[in-house]
Amino acid sequence: MTLLETIGLVALICIVGRLGLFIYQLLCPVKVDVKKFGQWAVVTGSTDGIGKAYAIELAKRGLNIVLISRTKEKLEQVAKEIQGKYNNAQVKTIAFDFSKDGSSYSTIREGIRGLDIGVLINNVGMSYEYPETFDKIEESEKFVTNMIRCNVDSVANLTQMVLPDMIKKRSGLIVNVSSISGRRPSPLLGLYSGTKGFIDLFSRSLAAECVSRGVYVQSLCPGYVVSKLSGIRKASLIAPTPEKFVVSALDRVTLPFTTGYWTHELQEFFLSSLPEFVSSKLIMHVLSGVRAKALKKRSKTQ
Repeated sequence: MTLLETIGLVALICIVGRLGLFIYQLLCPVKVDVKKFGQWAVVTGSTDGIGKAYAIELAKRGLNIVLISRTKEKLEQVAKEIQGKYNNAQVKTIAFDFSKDGSSYSTIREGIRGLDIGVLINNVGMSYEYPETFDKIEESEKFVTNMIRCNVDSVANLTQMVLPDMIKKRSGLIVNVSSISGRRPSPLLGLYSGTKGFIDLFSRSLAAECVSRGVYVQSLCPGYVVSKLSGIRKASLIAPTPEKFVVSALDRVTLPFTTGYWTHELQEFFLSSLPEFVSSKLIMHVLSGVRAKALKKRSKTQ
């Protein structure tokens, strides 16, 4: 066998192996009982979308919930909704603005002190109003600071709070919500893509550190989901409801990386198979169209 034939065979084996692993993970997720991790789940960004859906679903599965989000009134509404559905669930609320309160994480630390925290869902995040080049972002200094605080600092600080106790008891689950946009360059969403890329690499690095010590850490990189953040209001094949997405994602918590939903897995598999310059051009083309529509709509309202 020549060198070229050997290289070709190795490449083919790698492709077949990757495809086989992809199909297995897609069709045969390893399900776990989240109650085994501890009595409480902490969920950030928990008054809408994916965060709210996680809080409700985890309460349904028998956990008590700590809701952390910016607005006290919305937190109280979600708490009432959870307790109305699952009256055995205890619910605590902590009002905290991650984009502004970065220096006062003691508020959260005191709020969760003494709780047997088994699950942490780092979901809070912010994105662009519409896709835009980095040099044309309005109020760019404030925007950059707030996004890094909200998307990056929140994940690192909340993980640092709960991980040591999880390691001590050799049990725990941390789900850090990244994005499919954090898996590769996303022109016109550069800062968002960069912050979500941090979450993805940070989470997968911790997953390798912690799995032998009884703690699962997951990088969750969804595509579009119906929510205020995405701006999508109607569910579709590629944009499920938060409730449907979360049920699917919770079936995959043992994986260090997942998009959480089968159509998102297909999307990620396709994009990851392309050369980076091709995927960047494709994403640029799609987001340029979104940007044009947003600017047109904005001009009509002014």
